[in-house]
Amino acid sequence: MWDTLAPFWDEQIQAGNTWQRDLIQPAVERLLGIAPGERVLEIACGNGAFARRMAKLGARVLASDFSGPMLDRARAYGGAVEYRLADATDETALLALGEPASFDAVVCNMAIMDMVEIEPMIAASSKLLRRDGRFVFSILHPAFNGEATRVVEQADDERGVVRTHSVKVSRYIRPSTQLGVAIEEPVLAPDDVPPGSTSAVFTEVPPILVARMRRCVPEAPRGSVPG
Repeated sequence: MWDTLAPFWDEQIQAGNTWQRDLIQPAVERLLGIAPGERVLEIACGNGAFARRMAKLGARVLASDFSGPMLDRARAYGGAVEYRLADATDETALLALGEPASFDAVVCNMAIMDMVEIEPMIAASSKLLRRDGRFVFSILHPAFNGEATRVVEQADDERGVVRTHSVKVSRYIRPSTQLGVAIEEPVLAPDDVPPGSTSAVFTEVPPILVARMRRCVPEAPRGSVPG
C-alpha cells in the first residue's frame, strides 16, 4: 500500500498540504535538540523531508523506510543523507543499520500508529542509542484525533448563528508517568485556518502528540567491576 501511495504522499508533503512542515516538524526539532555533528537515525522516513532538515541542522543522518518507492523519492531530492531499506517491525533489520550505541538520537515521525507492532523498534533503538541518547516520536494525538473521536460542529441560533467546533471522545485511557518537559501538543495557528473550516478545532485542541524518551543505563553498584 505504501509503495503505491508514495507519489501521493510525496506530492502532499512537498506542497505543504500536511501538518508536517508547520505543526509536527517544529515540535520534533525542539525536543530532539540536534547539535552539529550528532549521528541521528530516522525510522520510517518517508520521502526524507525531515531527514534533509536534520542534515541542514548539522546532523549526520541515516534514514530508513520499508518502502522502496518512498526511498526512491527521498534520494531524488539529494542532500547529505544516507538512505537504507529496513522494516521497522524487524529488530534484526534495524540493528543492521549501525553498531550498538552508535547513535545520539533516533526519531520516528507519524508512523508508530500504523505499525503492526512497535516492540522491535523500541528494542532496537535502545541498543542503537548511546547512553543518554534520546528517542523522539510524533503520532496522531490519541485523545483528540483517532478512530474513537469525531470533530463536531455546532450552531447556536439564539446568538446569531455562532458556530463552534469541538472534539467528541467516545473512549480514552492513558497511563502516564513522566519526568521533566518531554511532551509537546502543538496546535494550529488561528491565522492559518480558513474561515469556516472544521480544522479550527485544532487551534484549541492538539491533533498531534510529540514525545521524547532517553536511554538510561543504571549505574553499577559501588565496588562492582564494570563488565
